[in-house]
Amino acid sequence: MMTYMRTALQDLRYAFRQFLKSPGFAIGVVVSMMLGIGATTTLFSVVYGVLLDPFPYKDADRIVYFEMLNKSGRYQPIPVNASQFDAIRNVSSIEDVFFQQPGRFKNLTGDNSPIAVNTGLYSPNVFTFLGVPPFLGRVFTPADTPGGNPSPVAVLSYHFWQEHYFGSRDVIGKTIEMDHAPYTVIGVMPPRFKWFDSDAYLPGKRTADVHDFWMAYPKLKPGTRYPAAEAELQALVVGFAKDDPGLYGQSPRVRIVALNSDVWGDRGTVVSLFAAAVLLLAIGCANASILLLARGAARQHEFAVRTSLGAGRGRLIRQLLTESVLLSVAGAAFGVLAAWWGVNAMRRILPDDLLPHEVVLQLNVPVVLFSAVIAVITGILFGLWPALEISRPHAGSLFQAANSRVAGSTHARRMHRLPIAGQVALTLLLLAGAGGAAKAFLAKLHAPQGFDPDHVFSMRLLGLPIPAGTTRPERALKIFNEEETIRQSVAQTLGVAEAGWSQIWNPGTWGFFTKIEIQSKPALTDAQAVFTPISPQLLSVLHVPLLRGRIFSSAEVPRLAHVAMVNQAFVNQYLKDADPIGQNVRIPFLKKWDSPPMSSKPLDDWMEVIGVIGDATNDDLDHPRVRPAIFLPNSFGPPVLGGTLYVRASGDTQTAMRSVKARLLQLFPYLVVQDARTLRWELDNWGWGRERLLASIFALYAFVGLVLAATGLYSVVSFAVVQRTQELGIRMALGAGRTSVVRLVLSSTAAMLGVGVATGLLLSAILGPLVAAWGGGSLSQPLTLLGAALTLVLVATIACVLPALRAASIDPMQVLRTE
Repeated sequence: MMTYMRTALQDLRYAFRQFLKSPGFAIGVVVSMMLGIGATTTLFSVVYGVLLDPFPYKDADRIVYFEMLNKSGRYQPIPVNASQFDAIRNVSSIEDVFFQQPGRFKNLTGDNSPIAVNTGLYSPNVFTFLGVPPFLGRVFTPADTPGGNPSPVAVLSYHFWQEHYFGSRDVIGKTIEMDHAPYTVIGVMPPRFKWFDSDAYLPGKRTADVHDFWMAYPKLKPGTRYPAAEAELQALVVGFAKDDPGLYGQSPRVRIVALNSDVWGDRGTVVSLFAAAVLLLAIGCANASILLLARGAARQHEFAVRTSLGAGRGRLIRQLLTESVLLSVAGAAFGVLAAWWGVNAMRRILPDDLLPHEVVLQLNVPVVLFSAVIAVITGILFGLWPALEISRPHAGSLFQAANSRVAGSTHARRMHRLPIAGQVALTLLLLAGAGGAAKAFLAKLHAPQGFDPDHVFSMRLLGLPIPAGTTRPERALKIFNEEETIRQSVAQTLGVAEAGWSQIWNPGTWGFFTKIEIQSKPALTDAQAVFTPISPQLLSVLHVPLLRGRIFSSAEVPRLAHVAMVNQAFVNQYLKDADPIGQNVRIPFLKKWDSPPMSSKPLDDWMEVIGVIGDATNDDLDHPRVRPAIFLPNSFGPPVLGGTLYVRASGDTQTAMRSVKARLLQLFPYLVVQDARTLRWELDNWGWGRERLLASIFALYAFVGLVLAATGLYSVVSFAVVQRTQELGIRMALGAGRTSVVRLVLSSTAAMLGVGVATGLLLSAILGPLVAAWGGGSLSQPLTLLGAALTLVLVATIACVLPALRAASIDPMQVLRTE
C-alpha cells in the first residue's frame, strides 16, 4: 500500500512538472474540458430540477387531474360541482382528492394603497393531501370548517409574506383585510410551496349550486394503472354528461394526466438542450484527446528511455492517465464555476411560464457530484486511448529513428484522424441542430399574427368595490359602466392613441372555445367558435382590419344590442356558401349568466352578424391555424372586473405605460394594476420563448463546438507539418512547388474531414425526426444540412490553410543542413 501511494505521488509530481513545462498544452486541455463539463453541468442542473425533483409535494408521482376531449379535438380540464366531487371521492382507484378554485383575485385593503392578492379556495384537506408542513404557524384543517362553513383564516405563501410583510414572524395571528373582509393569518408555507401561485390559501365551501364548479385533484392508490382509473372515471363522467350535455357533450372521452406531465410536457426542450451539452462535452473530450496524442507523440523518446530502464507498459499508462484525469478534474473545477454562471444565466433567459414555479435551478450536491463523476469518467475516456497508443513504442526502433520520422509516420497520422473525424461529425450535428432550432424560431417569429403588437401594452385592473347585497345583474351593470369610464380616461391620457377592452381573448396566445348555433344551418349541431367579448375600440388598438360590414358602435354596447362580428375563419368554415352579413348566431353558454338590467332580451338570444374582420391568432402559436371566432360587445362578458385593457401608445410604449398608471392612481385610487406589460413581451415569452431558448443555446454550443473543432484541426495539421518538416524539405529540394506542398498538406486532412462530414450528415438524418418531435427543429432538412456542412468545411479549410501555408514557406536547404 505504501509503495502504491509513493508511486502515485511520484506520478502526480511528474504530471505537474510536465504541465509547467508545456503550459499551453495544459491550458488547451483544461479549457476544452471546462467548456464541455460546464455546459453539461449547467444543463444537468436543469434536468435535475425539472425531471428528477420538480415538486416538493408528497407522492407527486401519484397526483393527477383528468381532462375530456372537446369537439375541437383538444383536451380540457373537467369541472365538477359538489355532488360530482363526492362521486369522484368514492372511486375505488382513488386514495384521496381535494378541490380548488384558484386565481380568485382580492384586494388587500386597510393599507395606504390596495394590493392585489391572488387567492385560492381549497378544500380543508389540501395541505394534508400535498404533505408539506408550514414554514410558520399552522395550516387549516377540517376543524377550521365546522359544519361545512369555513372560518375566516388564511395561509400565506412564502413569497407574499416576504414581499409584503418583510418576513416578520409577527404576522401569525394578525388580522388582514381582503376586499374589506377580515381574515386571520394562521400560517406561512415554505419557499417551494407554490401550488397554483396563490398568495393566500383560503378554506373553501362547496354549495348546492350545480354551476358552482371546482377543479378536482385526485391521488391514485399505489400501483393503480392509468387505464383502470380512466375506465372508472369514464363511466362517471358519462353520467355527468347525461345531467349537463351542454357542458360535457354527448360522449365525453376522459383521460388522466399526471401532475408531472406539466413538466414532462416540455421534456423535449430539456432533453434537446442536455443532448446538445453532451455533444459539446464529447467535442471537448475529442479535442483533449487530440492534444494528448500530439503531446504524447512528441514524448516518444522520453517513453522509450523509460521503457529501456525497466518501466512497464502499465506504468506508462498509469502516468498518462494520471495526467489526463488531473487535467479533467481541473477542467471540472473551472467547469463548475462556469456552470454557476450558466445556471444564473439560465434562470434569466428561461421563458416565464415554461416550467412550474416550484422547479428550483441550482448547483446542489447531486449536481456537483455529477460534475465530479463526469470529470473522472471523461479524464479516463479521453486519456485512455492516447495512453494505450503512446505507451506501446519499441525502444530499439525509437532509438534508431529520428523523432520526426516516427511521430510523422502513417500510424501516428492515423491516430490523429479518428478523433478529428469524430469531432467534425459531432460539430456538424450541433450545427444542424442550431440551424433547425433557428428555423423553427424564425418560422414562429415571422408567422402572420393578424394584428400589430408593436407599441401596444396591456394591463389587468382589479379592485372595483361592489356594495354588499348587490345582485348579479346590478353587479354586471356597475362593472360595465366602470370599465367604460376607465377606458375613456386611459384613452385621453397623454401619449395614448386608443384603448380597448378584451374580456377573455389574449391576442396571439389564448381564446375560449364554446358551442354555437347558426339559425340558417339547423343541421350544424357541432359548430364551435372562440367566444370573444370586446369593446369596439380594440380592433383599432390591435390594427385588425374590417373586411365587410361594420363594427358595432359605442352606443350599441351599453344597451346589449344583439349584434356580432365574425372573423374570416368563421366564414370559411361555416358560411362559405352564404352571405355572412345578416346571419343570426347564438351562444347557448351565455344562458348561465344573468342578464343585466339594460338588456331587453336573454343573453343567449339570436344575434345578427353585422361585420367580418380579419383573422387574428386566437390559439397558442403551436397551432397557427386561426379558429372561427365570434366578437360580441364587451357588455356580454363575464360580470367581473377582470378583463384586459389594451392600450396603443402614440410614442414610446414605456412612457405611455407610466402615464397611464399615474392617471389611474389619480382617478381610481381603489384599483389595482396587475400584469402591466407590452404585447411584444407576451409574444416573446409565451409565443415563441421556448423556440428562442433552444435556438440561442444551440447556437452558442454550436459556436463553441466549431471553435473547438477548428482548434483541433489546426493543432493536428500544425503538428503534422512540424513532424514532416524533413519530408517536405526534401520534396521542395527535389522540385516540388509551394502549391504542391499546400495541396499535399490539405489532402492529408481532406479524408478525415470528409469522413467526419459524411458521418455527421448521416447522424443528422437519423436523429432528425426525433429532434423534430421534441420541438427542437428538424435536423434533416436539406438546406439546413447544406448550410451546416458548408459552414464547417469553410472553418475547417481556414484552420488547415494557415499551417499549410507555413509548410510551403520551408527553406529546403536549412532543413537538409539541420538533418
